[in-house]
Amino acid sequence: MKNMIFTITHGRTGTTFLTELFGLFHDTLALHEPEPNYADIFPLVKEDPRHALGFLKRRIENINKIKQKNYIETSNVFGKSFFIPLLRLGVQPKIVLLNRNFREVAKSLYVRGSYPMRTERGRQYSSDPSFPGNLPIYLPESLSNYQLCYWGVLDSFFRQIQAANIYESMGLSSKIFNVQADDLHDFKCFESMGERFGLYFSDRDEALKQHGVIKKKRFNPNLGVKKTGDINFDNEESLVLDRIAYFDPIFVEKVLSEKMTENGVKENFK
Repeated sequence: MKNMIFTITHGRTGTTFLTELFGLFHDTLALHEPEPNYADIFPLVKEDPRHALGFLKRRIENINKIKQKNYIETSNVFGKSFFIPLLRLGVQPKIVLLNRNFREVAKSLYVRGSYPMRTERGRQYSSDPSFPGNLPIYLPESLSNYQLCYWGVLDSFFRQIQAANIYESMGLSSKIFNVQADDLHDFKCFESMGERFGLYFSDRDEALKQHGVIKKKRFNPNLGVKKTGDINFDNEESLVLDRIAYFDPIFVEKVLSEKMTENGVKENFK
């Protein structure tokens, strides 16, 4: 079995950046969204999670055929419906919980027109609040487009917490590394993540040099897209959290304790 590492994240969080960084490690194949793409089958998996099993069996078979010892995928769709089915197949991969400021991710989704359950891109790459197993929220159909984007970001955070709890209950907490993309601009942080996962550099000095080059790049920017207009972000996000709180107040408290949540939202709950 290969040393497999996956990510649980929403996307628009630095996954392409992370892929390039992982490629600096010795004997490692790092891919962002390899074919077949999770996104192609994701709409079916939302309706029937059993569709994930056959897809994952084929994926693992292909992974075990590669020549490299270490295999890394940074697809953001994996964590939205494929992590638990993979566990049910007896595979316990190492996991990066990759985050970024919640509002910045939601804004990025909004300007790209990637609205969960409403647009084609949103249906293909984001969870859907109308299906079971997702972060619960009442009356999702009445949410604004931005609120749906914010909900989608929180849904991925919800899944990160779930994954961490599962691994803790299995005594596998050492298989998880929780990080924000900006932190990986620090070479020592990046190196410590590799050490956690059993990865090393064949030439550390060269890796340090290449890390400096990679962190200066701008990955997958939003170009020629709509503006956020006059959205009152504090109020929109607070309303989403209020609707979630009727189902999971502990999760809402966790969100409010995070530095990734804006202070204006926190003030609304005081």
